[in-house]
Amino acid sequence: KAFVTPLYSGVVKSLHVQPGSFVKQGQAIAAIVNPDLLTMQQQLQQLNTQIALSEIEVKRQRELVEGNAAPLKKLQQVQTELETLKSQRSGLQQQLSAFGASEHFSSSIIVKAPISGTISKVITQLGSNVSVSTPIAEIVNNSQLHLDLFVYEKDLPKLKANQTIHFTLTNYTGKEYDATIYSIGTAFEP
Repeated sequence: KAFVTPLYSGVVKSLHVQPGSFVKQGQAIAAIVNPDLLTMQQQLQQLNTQIALSEIEVKRQRELVEGNAAPLKKLQQVQTELETLKSQRSGLQQQLSAFGASEHFSSSIIVKAPISGTISKVITQLGSNVSVSTPIAEIVNNSQLHLDLFVYEKDLPKLKANQTIHFTLTNYTGKEYDATIYSIGTAFEP
């Protein structure tokens, strides 16, 4: 089971799934809109232009230092400023990428499926305000079921890890299933 939640708050603009839909990991589930993204994208564009200007200044200062027309200290300051700007740009790019947002001007974020499986329920609606703690949908993947069994203490020595066991469900008494034991708990029920 997994909840689909956005990494950034916003208003649900579109839903691409409905209960019963099969989705693959990374598939678009919904799009949300948040105008605050535009501010981050604007900051990124400003940093890009500052970096371009700073690279020109580094080149100019390097030429001046090589011609003994300027102190090395000025070149080092300009190089430090350039590295700081590049670091800020990298941080903004990673934030936008983590949110699922584009680096180009758009207030839309694509929310993707964290796992493959079937949509068991859609929790939100178009126009709803969602936050990082608000699930949009729930996905269930039954390809690898987990079975918890209670065993009598006297039968415990008969079980070991990686052992195959056969079991039936009370609702489907005619069919037998196989499972592999991967863990034996140490707690006892009264």
